[in-house]
Amino acid sequence: MRFISGLKNLSKKSILLFIVILFIISWILFIFAIVSNIAFSIMMLYFLGALAGFTFLLLIFSIIIPIDKMGIATIIISAVLTLPIMLIFSGIIKLFYLFCFFANQFITAFFAYKFSMDTSTGIDNYLYKKKGSRIFTRILEFILFLLLYLWLLSIVVRFFSSSSAPGIANLFVFFLWINLILIGLVLLRLIFTKKLAAYIPIFYVLTFFYVLYLVLDFLAYFIFFGSYSYSIFSFFIDLLLFLYIIGSIFDRVDYIKKKIKIFRAGTIALFVILMKLVVQVNNILQLFLQPLVIALQLIYQLQVLLYFFMIFTLFVGLYTIFAHKEGKKS
Repeated sequence: MRFISGLKNLSKKSILLFIVILFIISWILFIFAIVSNIAFSIMMLYFLGALAGFTFLLLIFSIIIPIDKMGIATIIISAVLTLPIMLIFSGIIKLFYLFCFFANQFITAFFAYKFSMDTSTGIDNYLYKKKGSRIFTRILEFILFLLLYLWLLSIVVRFFSSSSAPGIANLFVFFLWINLILIGLVLLRLIFTKKLAAYIPIFYVLTFFYVLYLVLDFLAYFIFFGSYSYSIFSFFIDLLLFLYIIGSIFDRVDYIKKKIKIFRAGTIALFVILMKLVVQVNNILQLFLQPLVIALQLIYQLQVLLYFFMIFTLFVGLYTIFAHKEGKKS
């Protein structure tokens, strides 16, 4: 997949690679802290806070100096200034966290959408290039995945409607209405241009599984709280999305240089890492809160993430239907 080539490009950025590896190690250690003791969690809290401060300084420097051209002097200066910067900005940490929180949810929702759309169009492009069979296979692709989506949707809606959480069923019904709008435009495009966006049902299925994962992840937090196996599974999914985001950024270095004159790919990657660091710090702080407060926070986080994901699914999805050219990469 394309993001893998981006990860290969990342491996050439020694400073950035070091920070990513350090962050992932701290992420794993945090999982062990959940199932070990609070004292270790507090140690991880200070470590992640220091790493976030260091990353923030590198982010500022990267606006002026490219990541791959930073010398040892820049790293030493950033390390020395980490503590003073943290003390200076301690008064606005809550405000900074809010910014990081919304930025993280926005970025996560966008790349979850992007993964779903890129995967679905990638499959469709493969079928489209088979000129001898593409009409039959793409029509079959459209029908089969549409039926699969409706079947999965009916199962989930019936399950949650009969449970004590009918609001979750309404969530999937709301996404159904969004998908009906998309498929309406697909049919209009077919009528006027004689071209079928056959990938849309695959996109439906992928977004369905992502929303289902978010819902189950929210519910599982309380059902399996403190469970080592659940923490590992959740970490694995989040890590894959994190690597996909970083890889996608470095896969489009030239595009970023052309479209975003001020910020380089390295700067954007540092920004993403910083958002994740701040979120991890908040996850540790949640260990010291009452269960009701944690529940309210998680509900709000889920709502914001789903809100952004709905926006991308509808509006960027509408744009993609008209802009995507079959057989070509997005």
